[in-house]
Amino acid sequence: MLRLTLQKLLPVITKAVCQGNYAAAAGAAQNLDPIQQLFLDKIREYRSRSKGGELVDVTAESEAALKEMLGNLERAYGAKGVDMTQFPKLQFSEPTIAWPGLSDEQKAKIDQAVKAEEAEQKKKIAAEEEEEGDGDEELLKL
Repeated sequence: MLRLTLQKLLPVITKAVCQGNYAAAAGAAQNLDPIQQLFLDKIREYRSRSKGGELVDVTAESEAALKEMLGNLERAYGAKGVDMTQFPKLQFSEPTIAWPGLSDEQKAKIDQAVKAEEAEQKKKIAAEEEEEGDGDEELLKL
């Protein structure tokens, strides 16, 4: 029912706001069918009866059920001391924009890795030459 109400009101309100005609938006709310008007009246009544966002006509049973559910959430998500009835406040920090390419630290690490690999290859070549040299000496002795 809320969906139908919003579907009917949204185009009218959007058009009125875009044109800057706020009186038409208020008039659109007056041209509702009785069911829609009853729905809006109940929403307004609930808002006026609720105090500070608390539940209206709450019973001890429903309040205990709410506390139990909030306790389950606290245990499940480790949110001890967090007000689970409030929407979380999201804070995003601006990311630091880095120039594309390698940083000095990355360049130094790559240079070290390349030098270590070159030294290892030189050792392998030297070891292979020694093995070949030893084999040639043995052949000369024969």
